[in-house]
Amino acid sequence: MNTRMLSWLTLPMLLFFTGCLGDGGGGGIGKGVGRNTIVYLADQDTNAVFELYQAISGTKVNPALGVGQNVTSFAITPDRTAIIYIADQDIAGVFELYQVRLATPGVSTKLHPALAVGRGVTAFTLTPDGMSVVYVADQDTDDVIELYRTVLSTLANTKLNAALGIGEDVADFKVIPNSSGVVYRADQNTDTVNELYQVAFSAPALSTRLNPGLPVGRNVSAEYAVTPNSSSVVYIADQDGAGINELFRVVFGVVGFSTKLNPNLALGQNVTSFEVVPNSASVIYLADQDTIDIFELYRTVIVGAVNSKLSGTITGNEDVTAFAMIPDGSGVVYIADQDTDEIFELYRTLFAGGNAKLNAALVAGGDVNAVQVIPDSTGVIYLADQDFDGVNELYRTIFGGANTKLNPALPAGRAVSAFLVTPDSSGVVYRANQDTATIVELYRALLSSAGTSTKLNTALVVGEDVTDFTVR
Repeated sequence: MNTRMLSWLTLPMLLFFTGCLGDGGGGGIGKGVGRNTIVYLADQDTNAVFELYQAISGTKVNPALGVGQNVTSFAITPDRTAIIYIADQDIAGVFELYQVRLATPGVSTKLHPALAVGRGVTAFTLTPDGMSVVYVADQDTDDVIELYRTVLSTLANTKLNAALGIGEDVADFKVIPNSSGVVYRADQNTDTVNELYQVAFSAPALSTRLNPGLPVGRNVSAEYAVTPNSSSVVYIADQDGAGINELFRVVFGVVGFSTKLNPNLALGQNVTSFEVVPNSASVIYLADQDTIDIFELYRTVIVGAVNSKLSGTITGNEDVTAFAMIPDGSGVVYIADQDTDEIFELYRTLFAGGNAKLNAALVAGGDVNAVQVIPDSTGVIYLADQDFDGVNELYRTIFGGANTKLNPALPAGRAVSAFLVTPDSSGVVYRANQDTATIVELYRALLSSAGTSTKLNTALVVGEDVTDFTVR
C-alpha cells in the first residue's frame, strides 16, 4: 500500500495545535492506565452522537448531548485535572467552549459569553502554564473571526487582536511557549493578505506586525511556529517572490526585519514544512531546493546561517514525505522512498553525521505511513503494512537495536488507524478495528509487552466507533 501520510510529530512539539492532541508526562490521575490520563471521543451511548469518555472506566465526561449534538475537539489541561472541549452542547449547531473537571464529570462550565445562533468557536489552545485558554470565534460580530483569551480560574474573557475591518479575520494562532502572549495570522492590515502579529496577554488589542509588509497577492502561510525559547517566530511565506514559498525568521523586538533561512529559490521551488529544533539553534525543513519537485530535508543553523542537506541521496522521482525531530536534539527521522522509488521507508539522520534505515524489511507493496519518536529519544514507533500489504500495524525500532511489532497480529481487513506514544515513553495508545472488523476501538500496548494490548473503551456495538483520543 502506498500512502503518503503526514507523520505524527514528536510529542513535545504538538503543543495542542488543534486542541485534539495532548502532551505532558509522568504523575497524574492514571484512570487505570498507569501514569497517563487518556480521554477518547466516541458515539458510545448514542449512535452518531460523539461524546467524551475516560479510558478504562468508560465514564462520560461531558453532560449528556442530544441527537445531532457533538463534541468536535478537546484537550487535557497540563495538570491533568480537567478537559477543555468544543461542542454544540447548549444549542444544536452553536459550537462553544467548555471546561469539565475529571473529578466531577457531567458538570461543565462555559468559558466565554453565550454565543448567538450562527456563531461559534472554531479552534482553541491551552497556554503551556495551564492558566488560560486562547480561542478563535465570531463572538462579537457574525462571520468576523477574532482571537480571545479566557483565564480559567476567574473566567475573565478578553479580545486579543486589534480591531479588524470588513472582511478581515484571524486565520489561526500559536501561543508563545512562555505563556506571555500569542502570535496570530490575520489579514488585519490589508484584506486577503495574511500576515503575522504578536500580542501580549498583558496588553490585549495592542498587536504588532512581525513580518515585513506584504503586497496584495502575497501571504504568510499557515506554516509558522514560535521558537521553543520564545525569542522569535519562523514562518513560510512568498515574501520575496510571488508564488515562491521560502523560510524566514523574525526576532521579537526587531519587527519588520526578517532573515531568510534557505538559499534563494526559483519559481517552481518551495519550502513546504519545517520544525525548529528543541534548543532553538536550528531549523529543519522540507523543500525542493536542489531539484524542482524533488523534496529533500535540509537544516539551517540560525547563527551563521550554515545550510546542509540531511536526507540521504535521492535519485529520480524519489522524495522525503514527512519527518519528526528527535526530542534530545540529536537528529531527525523521516519517511522517504530513498532506496526504491515509491517504496516509503523510515530513516534517521544524526546532526553529527550518519544516515540509517530504521524499519525492517517490507512485504511487497508495503510502506511506512507514519512515525512518532519516543519522548525519551530511545527509538521510534511507526505505522506500516510491513508484514502484510494493506494491513497497517504498529512497530517499534530501538535506535541501534531491535525491531518489534507492538499490537497483536491483525487479520486481513483490520488495521491500526491512529496512534500516540504515551508521554512517559512506556507504551502506545492506538485506534484499530482489532477485535471487530466494523468497530474501531481504543487500545494500549506496553513497550515492555510487545504483541499484547488492553482495550481502553467500554463495549461498543456495530455502528459505534472511537474517532479520536488524547493522552497526557
